[in-house]
Amino acid sequence: MRAENHMEQPLRLLVADDDEVDRLAVRRALLQAGMSAQLVEVKDGASALAALLEQPFDCVLLDFQMPGHTGLEVLRKARAALVETPIIMLTGQGDEHIAVELMKAGATDYLSKSALTAERLAHLLRQALRLHEAEQQHRTLAEVLPHTLWTSRPDGQLDYISRRGFESLGLPPGDITQWQRVIHPEDLPRLLERWQHSLGTGESFSVEVRIRHARDGYRWHLVRALPMRDAHGRVVRWFGTNVDIDDQRRAQERLSRLQAITAALSEAPTPRQVMDVLITQGVGVLDAQAGAVWLVSEDGQTLELASANSQARELARHFERIPLDASLAVVEAVRHDKLVTYADRQERDRRYPAIARTGLPIEASAVMSLRGSRGVMGALVVNFTQPRTLRPDEQDFFLALARQGAQALERARLYESAQQARAAAEASEAQLRSVLAERERMEATLQERDERLRAALWAGGTGTLRWDIRTGALEWDENLDQLFGLQPGRTVQRLEEFLALIHPEDRAEVERRCEACEREGADFEMDFRVKWLDGHVRWLSGKGKTFVDASGRPLYMTGACVDITVQKQQEAEARQLADFERQILGIVSHDLRNPLSVIRISASMLLAREGLDERQSKSLTRIISASDRATRLIRDLLDFSQARLGGGIPVERKKMDLFELVRGVVEEHAASHPEQEVELEQEGEGVGEWDGDRLAQVLGNLVGNALQHGTPGTPVRVRCQGLPGEVLLEVRNAGEPIEPSLLPQLFEPFRRGRHAGSGAGSVGLGLYITRQLVLAHGGGITVTSSEEGDTRFTVRLPRLAPPPIPNRAD
Repeated sequence: MRAENHMEQPLRLLVADDDEVDRLAVRRALLQAGMSAQLVEVKDGASALAALLEQPFDCVLLDFQMPGHTGLEVLRKARAALVETPIIMLTGQGDEHIAVELMKAGATDYLSKSALTAERLAHLLRQALRLHEAEQQHRTLAEVLPHTLWTSRPDGQLDYISRRGFESLGLPPGDITQWQRVIHPEDLPRLLERWQHSLGTGESFSVEVRIRHARDGYRWHLVRALPMRDAHGRVVRWFGTNVDIDDQRRAQERLSRLQAITAALSEAPTPRQVMDVLITQGVGVLDAQAGAVWLVSEDGQTLELASANSQARELARHFERIPLDASLAVVEAVRHDKLVTYADRQERDRRYPAIARTGLPIEASAVMSLRGSRGVMGALVVNFTQPRTLRPDEQDFFLALARQGAQALERARLYESAQQARAAAEASEAQLRSVLAERERMEATLQERDERLRAALWAGGTGTLRWDIRTGALEWDENLDQLFGLQPGRTVQRLEEFLALIHPEDRAEVERRCEACEREGADFEMDFRVKWLDGHVRWLSGKGKTFVDASGRPLYMTGACVDITVQKQQEAEARQLADFERQILGIVSHDLRNPLSVIRISASMLLAREGLDERQSKSLTRIISASDRATRLIRDLLDFSQARLGGGIPVERKKMDLFELVRGVVEEHAASHPEQEVELEQEGEGVGEWDGDRLAQVLGNLVGNALQHGTPGTPVRVRCQGLPGEVLLEVRNAGEPIEPSLLPQLFEPFRRGRHAGSGAGSVGLGLYITRQLVLAHGGGITVTSSEEGDTRFTVRLPRLAPPPIPNRAD
């Protein structure tokens, strides 16, 4: 090896140590080892650093402790000055911590003075020279490789970048410290994070980042770093490479774009949609401002603008039809079937003076012909409002886009022709054969759609089946295997096997409905349970459509099943909750009526006695009033329970005059509220069929509500109007308007007015029950409240009960 040959010649060594005895020990060890050396000896750190910077040495033996500059300081300054000479540190003691610091600072190795022997010193010198020679070979090789090579000290400080790196990255020659300036700002944090992780763990790493080149801007590189370790496993140097992968990245991106375009074109069935994809992709990927597709006319004499984005249509408003002999880029591309580009306005005006005369704000363009199987059918055009030169990879993309676009456009035209043929097939048998031939050509598209349908069924957890009624054979997919708890591959092929998987309690009904499908051609629709082999029971919802022949004989049924176990559980929980709520409300409401009746009767009997003083009379009156309010609350709760849990409040209709009922309710409220005026206006006829007690409750709630919330001293107005087929009731009061946000919730249960107070005697069910009673009569109720303080409740009541909705037969 070269290092061994080098040891046969006198070594030029620098020995830096302030102790004469230690220097003498080094000389003796060299003599004992039989190594010939020219020694340059210095006694302090400053002299050692000066000698390193001025003279070449094969190796340096540097004392750790010296006056002026310590050995560690000399080492760091020498490495910062890019001195590559191997440096072996001499330490007074074998401290592991000191050794780690020395190796991080760039020491080739270290030797404890107490362990200084001829064999040890010779071994370290040979190893240091081998390492140095390997590094020199590495750096020589780096200058001929097409990659950038670099090395760093154990602490991550770069001490070498190959010449190719300086030239391609535009770094100042020899100035390694500027390397971070060429990394893309978005990628630098990620690179530094990975680098710091490797420095801390000693692990190699690789990462892709963008690096700025002196001529080509940012390009993608694969940066790799590999540690070199000594016999103790410590990292003594990092070796790294920067490999330019920009072309591969661009090729991958171009392939991804083309794949996306292929997918988009495959989903564009019409020529218009195909051209929209071409324009969108061309404008988007190339950062163009306008895009258009021109197609050759049927007579082959002109180009016609077929599709364009808004910017291109504005630019081409004077060029919607272009003769094929015009001197324009789009004509040149179509006539010569090639890519035509110009990079700036000067080139455009020189080559195409006709555009220069129009004054269009187009600086650059790219035009590519669209060639189909029968020749050029048109061209794809993208325009730029700034000077633009397409890179080779952009040109390749544009060519591929035009190629695929032409094929897709031709397919779309064929598809449109097939659609027209299919429509014409309804008129003649010959046209039907043409449609069938077209459908065969579309087999690939139909297969793709079938695969999409399968994916949708799988995503929705839906299984499908086909039952051949004539043979009894069953075909179903793997989704049904899962729904029925079957292992993959163990599918069902006969109706009997299907029925065996049904829960015993549902099997008879399922079998009966299957017989109806087989006998009558009925459709199948039923929720049923299946029992898995492991004992689990699941609910399924099954639906099937039975198809018959011309004579009405059932042929086959196609169906689907979906798991509704969770829905059934939720419904059961909801029913349990509703039953519990109904029981609680019923028990509370009914059980409270009896004691309240006893309280009221007892209070009334006591009030009828003679000899009561005024205080006793008032107390008994309050007891009676409170029991009446409680009775009304119970009635509201019972009505609420009936409305929410019993399907609505029942009404008993009888023929009556609604106007008389309204007059009686108004007079009753006017008598109980002498301090406030209640006005009544009636118009027309009030005869109809209603539940008088319930409508008295409706009107009483509305009038009482108006008296409670109306402004004192202002009248409450009640208006009745008889209309053909219905009667209109209106209750108005003046007062603070209802907030608009509260109006939609006003008829909800347990909603009380903002100023209801604790003595209102209501739990917020009055308006809810009022609405339910109106709905039970087939009517409707609305409320409005203006900013002027006019609040109006309007009730519409049909004179007769609406006809019942007929039940649909099962």
